[in-house]
Amino acid sequence: MKIIKYSILALVFIWFVTLVGCKDYDEATPSQTEIQLNTLMNGGTNWVLASNGVIKDGFNVTSQFTGFKLNIGNKTYSSENGLNPVWPTSGTWDFQNNDPGLILRDDGVLITVNVSSSNLTLTFNANGVSTGGRNSSVSGEYQFHLISE
Repeated sequence: MKIIKYSILALVFIWFVTLVGCKDYDEATPSQTEIQLNTLMNGGTNWVLASNGVIKDGFNVTSQFTGFKLNIGNKTYSSENGLNPVWPTSGTWDFQNNDPGLILRDDGVLITVNVSSSNLTLTFNANGVSTGGRNSSVSGEYQFHLISE
């Protein structure tokens, strides 16, 4: 009788250990867009200009964006010294067709994204004339090379 009792107890113990040690398969693996969103949000820290700054149509125009900062939130953004319409002061965005390499701003600008843990390159075409008395157009292809602040 003791053998049966200890055998049942051993089986219950093995079952319990197996159950506790199993991974919860209900935990969803994050999608590529979720991983990209987390990287873009940069822990709430701003993105600022890297040494190669801003290239417009092949020319370095970093001096036009002195003090530029970009903060990317959960499908929102805010910027400082962004030279509207290149970077409006705030807005929303979403991944284009769930592609983590393309984001679409709420003003219709499609941006190609290349990001690592501390470097971000954004490439897009801006159209229009800047506000604030500037007469020359700011239209063209921009590459913003950013680093974590």
